[in-house]
Amino acid sequence: MKKLILHIFFTTTITTINAQAVWNNTTFVHRNNQQILDGQNNVIKLNGVNLGGWLMWEGWIWGGGFTAEKDIYNNIQTIVGSTSASNFRDSVYHNFITKADIQKISQECFNVVRIPFNHNILEDDFNPYIYKQSGWNLLDSVLQWCEDYSVYAVLDLHSAPGGQSTSFTADPDFIINLWNGSINQTRTKRLWKAIANRYQNRGIIAAYDLLNEPNVTSDADMLTMYHDIIDSVRSVDNNHMLSIEGNNYAQNFSMFTSLPDPNMNFQFHMYSWFYNNADSIAAHINYNTNISNSLNVPIWCGEWGENDYAHLDTTLTILNNPIYKVSGSSSWTWKKMKTTLQYPYYNGIDTTLEWNTSMAWVSNTTLPAPLPLVMQTGINSFINNIKEQNCTFNIPLSNILNACLPSAIKDETEQNNINIYPNPYTTQTTIAFIKEQKNTTIKITDLLGKEIKTINFTGTQLVIDKGEMKAGIYFVQTTDTQKHIYNRKIIIQ
Repeated sequence: MKKLILHIFFTTTITTINAQAVWNNTTFVHRNNQQILDGQNNVIKLNGVNLGGWLMWEGWIWGGGFTAEKDIYNNIQTIVGSTSASNFRDSVYHNFITKADIQKISQECFNVVRIPFNHNILEDDFNPYIYKQSGWNLLDSVLQWCEDYSVYAVLDLHSAPGGQSTSFTADPDFIINLWNGSINQTRTKRLWKAIANRYQNRGIIAAYDLLNEPNVTSDADMLTMYHDIIDSVRSVDNNHMLSIEGNNYAQNFSMFTSLPDPNMNFQFHMYSWFYNNADSIAAHINYNTNISNSLNVPIWCGEWGENDYAHLDTTLTILNNPIYKVSGSSSWTWKKMKTTLQYPYYNGIDTTLEWNTSMAWVSNTTLPAPLPLVMQTGINSFINNIKEQNCTFNIPLSNILNACLPSAIKDETEQNNINIYPNPYTTQTTIAFIKEQKNTTIKITDLLGKEIKTINFTGTQLVIDKGEMKAGIYFVQTTDTQKHIYNRKIIIQ
């Protein structure tokens, strides 16, 4: 499904576009100084979505709070038994993300999916170094879908053996984690070697994301781990770009005084919960720009999102601003429960009373335990509702992400011939034209494309009152008598 509103954000004068993947198995996405290039040496931006909740489970996505995967699985197994729990795991793997999802992502004009996966899809903790064919089949399948629809893949080790942080997002072991267990470190190095050996000639893979959001007291330990993993990968694969995340959950890169590998990018994550305005968001992103400048390396935002529409729009606008030199971004996440906290979904999964009851207990076992029939009923409904055809697509969020439009533009004031101030505004704003207008049509629409008002205007300045418009994002399109069309965005607070 293509965008419903293709003219929304910016002028039609462009300098770059978000190209779909151009790939083969002899040339690869790679680094060139501060830019990412495709296999044909064209500068690209990797703009896409995460496939969270599929090969790496989170209570956050599934409506169960801050609950790690092993706790979700073990608690479900306690109620319905090992056979039903195992069947549930397989059903999630084969229904949460399918070929239809990758097709739709491609139709949304995204050119990359970041694929978070738990190490246990390939290697059981009780049977280390034995890699499961079922896990390879899952990764092989999604890579084939990506090839079918020209979407790059970033393979993201979201949970290393033992866990690279204590956060539920790493599915940690609290006794022996990645950082205090030499066996887990060896397992991680060998796992990446196995992955790189299998996919060394798979050009659809844009990057190996070696450790998601590591968090460790010792920067030296993290650097040693990265160097060891890189050595393992490079022993079998010199083709693929590596994506390296900083300490403190992909926030701190100060320990890097040189690049651990010549073909790599630094990956940061950007959640704007703690940033109240555009200036503070920009300052945070600019920290990563300074890293890019100092080490002459590309930076990529591997995760961002989980906020209200206005914050999402502001964050993406800054990420796309060429002055920050961000080589694209991947939003979190493609699919989640409609009831997950207060933030909008991209593809919403319907919920049921039985699933809500079950997940409430899974995340807090001090509550009364659900009956096995209740949980099994909830499981059955969840598996049905996660299928792409049964999810609810969020058009307003799609319009904000708007990947079908250019990601970089020339100076808007010069190209658009108009200025809007204040913007955002609370009661009224002014549309000011550089040149006097005669019989210019000004149309205001909302996120869904619904026409709010149309004005025939002559003059240089027009005051727009908020009137009955609610707080939110709107779009202004002006069309003059020579059919010159300019598009701008306004935000009512």
